[in-house]
Amino acid sequence: MSNSPTSGSGPDSRDEFFGTLADARRRIVVRIVSERSPEGIGKNDLAFRLAAVIIDTPPDTVSDSDHQRALVDLHHRLLPQLADAGVLEETDDGAVVTTDHRAFEDTRFERPVSIGRGDEPDDHDAVFKALADDRRRTVLSVLAGQYRPIDTETLARDVAVREADATEREISDRRVDDVYVSLVHVHLPLLTEATLVSYDAEEGRVSYEGHPLVPSPNTITLTG
Repeated sequence: MSNSPTSGSGPDSRDEFFGTLADARRRIVVRIVSERSPEGIGKNDLAFRLAAVIIDTPPDTVSDSDHQRALVDLHHRLLPQLADAGVLEETDDGAVVTTDHRAFEDTRFERPVSIGRGDEPDDHDAVFKALADDRRRTVLSVLAGQYRPIDTETLARDVAVREADATEREISDRRVDDVYVSLVHVHLPLLTEATLVSYDAEEGRVSYEGHPLVPSPNTITLTG
């Protein structure tokens, strides 16, 4: 379960990283392993601790059946997905450890990586799902520099400019229209559901809403 591309520097890597965190159990596993790294933690011990968080009981009181369910979940679902995302890996002696993914070195990732407790709000899955897309992160980055709601059309143009790394004059109206349609029909509804933005579809106005996980959109290495 070793992974080489662990820098997490490109948009696709960040999509996968945030998508991986869009599941409470995977977040719990990341937190437990990060707390035990660099030495790492064995799968059996990890399963006990995962089960303990899930059922809210001390690890030494976890039943054999709960431990076995957690172990199967780790083996078949959780650890393979986290390994594919370049977040965790298995050492030669069987310990699970964190990789050198930038999430564990960049202080701007501390909050996303540290969460994963059983009492976290239900909306965290939606937040990470919303962040698992480069265009939505660009939307948040644009809105971070605004002090009042902006027109959806203006947002679409600003997003198109940033994505193309160009000037406004270099962006065609057709390109802006394409971005606008995707914002209205896909991205803004998801960001609204995650309570990351406030979107008035009737007025065509958007603003950054704020969320405890994302106190400032620029704290999540959104676009660069």
